[in-house]
Amino acid sequence: MNEFTPTTQFISLNTLPNPHLYFAYGSNLDPEQMQWRCPDALAIGAARLDDWAWRIGGRGYATVSPSPGSQVWGAIWNLSDKDLRTLDRYEGVAGGLYRREPIIVLANNQPIETLIYIENYDDVGTPRGDYLEKILLGAEHFDLPLEWIQQLADWR
Repeated sequence: MNEFTPTTQFISLNTLPNPHLYFAYGSNLDPEQMQWRCPDALAIGAARLDDWAWRIGGRGYATVSPSPGSQVWGAIWNLSDKDLRTLDRYEGVAGGLYRREPIIVLANNQPIETLIYIENYDDVGTPRGDYLEKILLGAEHFDLPLEWIQQLADWR
């Protein structure tokens, strides 16, 4: 079983065992959920997405939208091909709910190219059930900034 504790120092991208880097900002921040969904995933650490804003879409799940001057905090995961196909299914890519795109995030002040899932709708809603709690657990796990965690908690 993989260790899901974030690294204390950002490791060299050349030494990662899996071919994909993924930026999670929603419930996939939760290490237990990721261990269940993507057993090959390796937690890399916290990262920031600049000029995007976080929101809950009309279906009750997190997404991001372009927003100059805004920031979204999340975490980078290293994924296998199998993990990436699994996330495509969970995110509803084939059904058009989310799309997967390459995006640049900052980790330890280094630009890193990752993949991200973005909802295909511009609506705003409220979080489903315990969905926000999974996000908050993951945000705390990755030691994201307290101001960011409070901003997420304000969606309750």
